[in-house]
Amino acid sequence: MGIDRSLIRTVDRFLYRAVTGDLSHEHVDRYVKHLAVDHDETSVPNVIGRGFQIIDNKASGLLTHTSMMIAALGISAPVVANDYFEQGVIVVEIMFYLLVALGCLRCLSMFQNDLHSPANEAARDEMILRHKLFGLCNRAAILLTLLVLLSLPLLYLYVPQKGA
Repeated sequence: MGIDRSLIRTVDRFLYRAVTGDLSHEHVDRYVKHLAVDHDETSVPNVIGRGFQIIDNKASGLLTHTSMMIAALGISAPVVANDYFEQGVIVVEIMFYLLVALGCLRCLSMFQNDLHSPANEAARDEMILRHKLFGLCNRAAILLTLLVLLSLPLLYLYVPQKGA
């Protein structure tokens, strides 16, 4: 059991050095200062820090839904699509879901990589952007899911006319 822990620690230290480039203590201190969303001396106000957490959770859930819908469309395409038009409809639906997924990923992305100059205004503006972008993605996902709910049965039942 002791060997397993030392192996895990060794691998963990190796990954840390490989991913972070073995950061200096000064850089780590600045990084920790930016992460401290519940501390009084943080560069980001607590309400904004909690707002980021809420949006992250919601965007993660929406990204999961979007991914499942893309997978479902991809799996159902051979069953539902009989011709190029029907395949095109499914491909367009997948493309729209991919746009929603990109919006969700943007909601989850880090907003400031510059650890030298934190700004409350930058955090506030980022929070507003994420909030509005998530709202747009959420509405788009609802409409796209409704579109898929209506289009899949229609595509499945549609039988092209011979000679048409």
